[in-house]
Formats: sequence, C-alpha cells, structure tokens
Amino acid sequence: MFFLCIYKGKERMIEVERRQIIIGRPSSSLGHPDLNLQPDKNVSRRHARIFLKDGCYWIEDLGSRLGVLVNGLRVKDPRRVTFGDRILIGRTEVRMVSTELQK
Repeated sequence: MFFLCIYKGKERMIEVERRQIIIGRPSSSLGHPDLNLQPDKNVSRRHARIFLKDGCYWIEDLGSRLGVLVNGLRVKDPRRVTFGDRILIGRTEVRMVSTELQK
C-alpha cells in the first residue's frame, strides 16, 4: 500500500491499496481508470499502470501518445519505481509516497 500525490491544479493525495492501478482519463468505451487525471488532455485514456511484482513497484507505459517519464527518463519497458520518484504522465506530475511517511 502507498499514496500517490498528484501535482496538477489542486494538489491531492490518494491511497492505493491494490496490486495494480491503471492511470488515464475516462472513456465511454474503456470506462474509468483507477486514477483519473482528467482534465489533463495530454493524458491518454489508458496511459500507464503501476503494479507490484516480486515485492517491488513497477510502472509501464500502455502505449500512450506522449509517454511516461520517471525522473526525466522515458519509460520504454516496465521500469521499477520507488518512493519519491517523479513520474510525469501527460503534464501531470505524480509521486509515490510511503504510507509510513504519512503516519
């Protein structure tokens, strides 16, 4: 479990309790992503996913138009992410925060 802090417009923090989340914008055909980054039009409908594998968190670009950056580097293949990494999805910055830091 971890938090995602979203830095676009009004800063917000969401708690993630799943092993995988899909990040994007809503679509009538695809439904709602787990993390909706609307109104950022630079975010694809199914932009990225963060998932837990072998005790580590990973991020994967799901074929988005503008890609995903982690600490300024483009994600081409699934890439391990850690707490504090700067993740850019569209024009929205997201950071993973440990639940331990929130206590």
